[in-house]
Amino acid sequence: MKTAQFILYLFPFLVLAQAPSYNDSLITIKGQVLDTNYNVGSYSALILNKSTGKGFFGNYDGSFTIKVKKSDLIGVSVQGYKTVYISYADSAFKSVYKNVFYLRELSYQAKEVIVRPMKTLEELKEERALIEKREVPELKAVNAISSPITALYVAFSKRERTKRMVAEMEYQDRQEDVLREILKVYVHHDIFELSEDDFDEFIRFLNLDPQFLASANDMDLVLYIRARFNQFQKIKSGY
Repeated sequence: MKTAQFILYLFPFLVLAQAPSYNDSLITIKGQVLDTNYNVGSYSALILNKSTGKGFFGNYDGSFTIKVKKSDLIGVSVQGYKTVYISYADSAFKSVYKNVFYLRELSYQAKEVIVRPMKTLEELKEERALIEKREVPELKAVNAISSPITALYVAFSKRERTKRMVAEMEYQDRQEDVLREILKVYVHHDIFELSEDDFDEFIRFLNLDPQFLASANDMDLVLYIRARFNQFQKIKSGY
């Protein structure tokens, strides 16, 4: 009696032990790829068996047929769409599975990037020579005699002083813009190593004379800037 009970107790385990491993069995997947927006399948998809690393292209109408193990992970990919993955490992066993794969278009969101070519030293030399301060009309003695009210206005008006300040700032900005381009060229050609994040600090440290910037030849300018860069590095390093 006890022997019979023991056999009955073991019977489910014996059955499970003898049951075939369906996950190792081959199955056929018949798929159709559709776009979630347009409900069409007028393209060929790449069908990739991630478990084996093998893949092939489906038909141009979006259909495909593939034979794989039931446990394999299958990816369906179309350029411009999010890849869909599927596995039938946890599904009831069938020799053939039919499935529709709905793909969603990828959306990209990025900041606008403007790419500009690096200027040559010759181009920068021309720009250096052309940097000029915008002229703001100044009061002449003859104007002061003919119109004292105008003279007082021009001399003391905040608006006129602001005009001169703006002209000076524009002048400095143009110098700094050219200097940044020059530093990019020097860094590109390994004259020295300087991060673009440090350009503004180094330009302030240079405090370059506008006349020298406008008239110096390339050799004098690079030697001067490199010498000042060495000083800049020593100060930054605490020497």
